[in-house]
Amino acid sequence: MVLKLTRLSVLCLLAMGAFCVSPASSYADEKAKSAVAAEASESDDATVLVAANSEVHDEEDVVGDHDHPAAADGHDSHANTPPLLSFDIGSAVCNIAIFLGVFAILSKFVWPPILSGLKAREDKISGDLENAERINAEARSLLSDYQTKLDEAANQVQGMLAEARRDAETNGQRIVADAKAEAERTRDRAVADIETAKKVALADLAGQTSDMAMQVAKSVVGRELRPEDHADLIRQSLDRLPSNN
Repeated sequence: MVLKLTRLSVLCLLAMGAFCVSPASSYADEKAKSAVAAEASESDDATVLVAANSEVHDEEDVVGDHDHPAAADGHDSHANTPPLLSFDIGSAVCNIAIFLGVFAILSKFVWPPILSGLKAREDKISGDLENAERINAEARSLLSDYQTKLDEAANQVQGMLAEARRDAETNGQRIVADAKAEAERTRDRAVADIETAKKVALADLAGQTSDMAMQVAKSVVGRELRPEDHADLIRQSLDRLPSNN
């Protein structure tokens, strides 16, 4: 951008130089016009003198005199033609000095602030672009990190679900095993209770049978049985009972 501005400034200076040189040609044209006007005035005076002399001569001379002014007019028209090239050294030097002065002023006071401002703006834009690229790169990196974390979280959730299913299956199996064990224990307790009740019932029955046997034996034998005899009778009665095991 600074290079473009420099080129534009050079073009402006060239245009200004051309504009400054143009007054030299205008000044030369004005001098040429003034010279042509002076020659025209002199030719007009000569024409007046020729016209005065024509009044003295005869008609033929008057005709001849008319041819002479025509030739004078041709000379005047040739004299009125300005020169093709005219150059004034003083004006050119003055214009060049003005051009150099303007160029020096612009180079000293105008261009440095403009160029420094443009350079600062260019640096700012370049810095903003670099910051934007850096922020964009950081955003892409953060997005990649977030995506990685999301994938890890999804994998963790899948692992937790699988572990929960395994735990549920394990707990279910344990619960079933505990239930079976509890059922076995309950059955064992029930069997034990039944055995205990059976033994109690058998003991009661044995007691009743013993009493009845003692009564029968007393009535048959006619005497009281000793405790030893009573125990033998009970044992014999229990041996005769059918077993339910």
